[in-house]
Amino acid sequence: MLPYLLPAMRVGCLILLLVSSMPPASYAADWVRAGMNTNQPVWGVRGGLLWAVAPGGFRANSEPRGLIRLGYPILTNGGYDLVNFIAVEPVVRGRKGFSELERSHLDGIQGKRFWAVGDTNAESSALIPGTLRRLPSGAEQLEVSLAVEPFENGAIVRLVISQCSDAPDEIQLTVHAETNSAEMEYCILTATMGNLARARQLWLADETINCLELYAEHRGTDFAPHSYFARDRLARTLAGNLLVAVTTDETNPATVFPFPGSRLWHYGGFNVTQYWKKPRATARDDLHAAVNARYTYWRSRRPIPGGVSFENFELRERFYDGQSFSFGLTRRTPAELGLGGSP
Repeated sequence: MLPYLLPAMRVGCLILLLVSSMPPASYAADWVRAGMNTNQPVWGVRGGLLWAVAPGGFRANSEPRGLIRLGYPILTNGGYDLVNFIAVEPVVRGRKGFSELERSHLDGIQGKRFWAVGDTNAESSALIPGTLRRLPSGAEQLEVSLAVEPFENGAIVRLVISQCSDAPDEIQLTVHAETNSAEMEYCILTATMGNLARARQLWLADETINCLELYAEHRGTDFAPHSYFARDRLARTLAGNLLVAVTTDETNPATVFPFPGSRLWHYGGFNVTQYWKKPRATARDDLHAAVNARYTYWRSRRPIPGGVSFENFELRERFYDGQSFSFGLTRRTPAELGLGGSP
């Protein structure tokens, strides 16, 4: 070996040793944590997706109860507004439960109670900040365990909701059955208010389906029947995760006021992509996407401006304890997420 190469090799080895011993990159976030820096049951990454349960929310009136409320900074001043809800719908012996429609056993009010729990089963009014930990990657992860009041069909569900600082626009929802729960066939997590943004485009692997074409004949005040899309029609991310998304087909939905003179059902912000994602390693063969639609707004006869739009949007698979799904809101377009053809 040439003598003049030795010093350079020693320097190179030293640099390699220093790099290999450096800690992982840090992805610290500005976390919102109930009971720690807010007096409302709200959690998430400031500037990214925030989520809440009653009485927390992103509008003065976020009824009904029995829903996870999803907020995102869609307003022109960076302010937050409600974008969607996630409802819990367990199926026991063919009978579906509805978290936002069933009455509480505790107070008789419509909507099952959701509440965060800590190391002990805290009262439903307690503000629990959740557990914050650092992952081997250097990212931070906030995890909150959420109890759900028992359903009329006997299902008793617990959700664990987690969010990572390197993915601030999405939450992962992991579903567990409590030991005294009835056996569930499914536990459907459904994004249940697509009509707010008038979502009409469903983005799959290599195609985009428009609600106006899928439900061209649907009229009236009832839900349109569900449509289903098998696993092989879902998109895959570079990491192999399965993905499906919806968007509005409007350029500027904030200019539309469905009820003139009122902000009822008004979507006041910029466009976002709403998506469900399933980790490749946990996706079973029966995984599929499902949507339904409405021609009029919920509990009204007011036609939706522009025509029928998707309302419920979900990924489904038969229940097993610990199954998880991720839901995201992002300013990235479906194409930037690797989804489908032109609308």
